Amino acid sequence: MRLILIGSFSLAVAAPAIAAQSQTPPGILRGVVFDSLITGRPLDGAEVWIESTNRMARSDAAGNFVLGAVPPGRYRLTFYHPMLDSAGVFVPPVMVDVASDSSTNVKLATPSPEQAHRLLCRRDPLRQTGSIVGMIRNAASGKPIAAATVTVHWTTYDVSEGWVRGAPRSVQAKSDSSGHVLLCGLPTDVALVVRGRSNAGAAGMVMVDLAGRPFARADLQLAAQSDTGTIEGVVRTRIGSLVPGATVAALGTDATARTDEFGRFNLEGVMAGSGILEAHAMGYMPGHTMTSVRPGSVQQVEIVIGDSVAVLAPVSVEGKYEPYLARVGYVQRKLTALGHFLDTTDIRRSGASRFEEVFRMVPGVKLRPNGSGFLIELQRGEGQIWNPTLGNYCPPLYFIDGVGFRLPPTQTPSVPIVPAEILAIEVYSNVFSAPPQYQRRDGACGVILVWTKRGVPKTGASQ
Repeated sequence: MRLILIGSFSLAVAAPAIAAQSQTPPGILRGVVFDSLITGRPLDGAEVWIESTNRMARSDAAGNFVLGAVPPGRYRLTFYHPMLDSAGVFVPPVMVDVASDSSTNVKLATPSPEQAHRLLCRRDPLRQTGSIVGMIRNAASGKPIAAATVTVHWTTYDVSEGWVRGAPRSVQAKSDSSGHVLLCGLPTDVALVVRGRSNAGAAGMVMVDLAGRPFARADLQLAAQSDTGTIEGVVRTRIGSLVPGATVAALGTDATARTDEFGRFNLEGVMAGSGILEAHAMGYMPGHTMTSVRPGSVQQVEIVIGDSVAVLAPVSVEGKYEPYLARVGYVQRKLTALGHFLDTTDIRRSGASRFEEVFRMVPGVKLRPNGSGFLIELQRGEGQIWNPTLGNYCPPLYFIDGVGFRLPPTQTPSVPIVPAEILAIEVYSNVFSAPPQYQRRDGACGVILVWTKRGVPKTGASQ
């Protein structure tokens, strides 16, 4: 994979530098180098070169550089910085004209994050997405690792009326011969976990937060599990207070430790390479930091956790108690709705040991034997293919404590509830007789509402 980025500078075909006459006074070339790609600040330590010569100047902490005694003429000016190489980005030369006995000012900059994302991820069909360019190295030797598998993980949540689904997402790519890897189509509003693994089994991971930016860089060092090191450090709050008794863990491993009375900890036998440390303490928000451990070495770190949680004075609230089943509408629907209702007395009287067996006492419900269990059937679903092995079985739509639940399409689908957990059940033979908030298109074969003891607020009664 070639990562070639054309910057914002126009590139023209340049002739060799025009040699100046010895009697012509030279000029001075001044400028500033700005990092538009990663930091958004002046770029320190950039090497600025006049091509086809040995003239070079290095930018200072403010990004400034000076090339003195430059003969008048037209030159091609370029710059290099290790950050550009590790990001897989190339900046083309810029044409400058140096006049005799005068100072010429020039501004050099890396491409912007928008340019980097647009030009590196040309096939990305989505908008408002981000990209990461990673550099994969061996934790012991520092050499680039080719053909390493790099995966970015995150979780998305789909929220709709009565439903919340979490779905793991990932994007995967392999590093090229120079150790670079490009990952496109990434969200910019969540923290991303970047994991790498080489063909030899060396592994490592880092956390990257694009924070709304379209581009970021990740340096990932991989090491075999046999290569270990030690991590020593302290846990502090944001205001600098030491935190005793905090638990520190290296994510993805079994390595854990507790801080002493001075907030210090020691983790031995931690797998070398890039890793993530997490610290937890009672009354504080957790904190994270990234580490890079070399085999056989000791890495010093500091983990900053969130401020302590303020404990408010007790507040007394008086209110009228409303039973759980009345609160969810069961009591009112039992008086008015067109359904069949079971309470704890009915369920206990059924003597059922499995959820499906409770419905033996419900008129109109059929229990179809299915291996070692039963299938609940309220209506026949002629021609519907839900599970080819179950014929034309059409399952009812379930809601457990108000949250939709669909049976898994397995050989022996079942609702994961035992009769002893159930407070009440509502059975509606068709979707039109069900309460409006529980009517769904996939409820054509009936709707069953299950209210469990798990859904009862801890401060309320069960009946």
